[in-house]
Amino acid sequence: MDPLTHTLVGANLAASRLGTTTRCAAAALVLGANLPDVDVAAYFAGPGAALAFRRGWTHGLPALAIWPFVLTGLLVLWGRWRPRPGTPPLRSGRLLGLAGLALLTHPALDWLNNYGMRWLMPFDGGWTYGDSVFIMDPWLWLLLAGPWLLTRRRGRALLLAWTIVFALIGWLVGHRAPGSLPVVAVVALTLLVAWWIHPETLGAWKDRLPVLGLAAGALWILGLIGLHAVAESRVRDALEAADIGPVERLMVGPSPLDPGTWEAVVELPEEYRWGRLSLWGGDAGLDLDSSRIARPSAGRLHALAASNDEVRGFLVWARFPWVRETADGVMVLDARYARTPRAGFGALATDAAAE
Repeated sequence: MDPLTHTLVGANLAASRLGTTTRCAAAALVLGANLPDVDVAAYFAGPGAALAFRRGWTHGLPALAIWPFVLTGLLVLWGRWRPRPGTPPLRSGRLLGLAGLALLTHPALDWLNNYGMRWLMPFDGGWTYGDSVFIMDPWLWLLLAGPWLLTRRRGRALLLAWTIVFALIGWLVGHRAPGSLPVVAVVALTLLVAWWIHPETLGAWKDRLPVLGLAAGALWILGLIGLHAVAESRVRDALEAADIGPVERLMVGPSPLDPGTWEAVVELPEEYRWGRLSLWGGDAGLDLDSSRIARPSAGRLHALAASNDEVRGFLVWARFPWVRETADGVMVLDARYARTPRAGFGALATDAAAE
């Protein structure tokens, strides 16, 4: 998932009673919810290297057994270096438990989308995919951010931070999914309205809201997992009815914003096909695009990987790889995200030889 979702999960945990059990509890919960993403530093080595490294070493189960001790040790050192009289005592055992809880939320959320997770890295590099929740889900932001914001003290710094966050989100969504911008704007305005509700008017609900936000987010995710199961079953039935096969692999993934619309990528022996499934009323059914993408041979992919380190890294991550020649070499793409040969996420241009 995106960093905002991870941060909101940690922030809601910190705003609950868990955040008062020991000094540095809030830091353990917020930092722990984000810590595995330190692997973003791999982007300094290039996009291919980053894709090969991300969601692996720092996200897998072995790392999750180590990170809580690392984070707890750092927070204990910080707490002893900067003592604060009048605050709860620093209890390392509780910090360790809170750090472990927050860290577990990170790969669990990452697994839910179609980007994938490698749970057993570095021992096993196999990817697994939940394919149920879009990687940036504004509805999830609303469910998590609304209750959290209602509990916060009003201040210019927090308002400025949220303005910057949603400006960056708007820029990112505008580049990747322009049709989603109106919903992002609605979410931002709704959160702005929540901003003006003073926490003191909430009474006893003030302490319950973070837990309710987490519960609402969990129910939303469970609902999407259920819809994914229904959508995948209907796609398989539609492919069988159309006599399309044999299907070697199938991805049925979420669309941004609309929980009733799902995108399908079908891997056949010689080609990929894709389409869209609607679960709503009269529009229900699989709309399979007439276009086809030729699958490259394993030998060609191996040769490209052997000739170029960036391609090798990209292919470690790619789920449905395909290749197109360009004037300067080849473009390697992943049909999850790139179904036409153009630059963008899911595509890597290289000067490697076309053949």
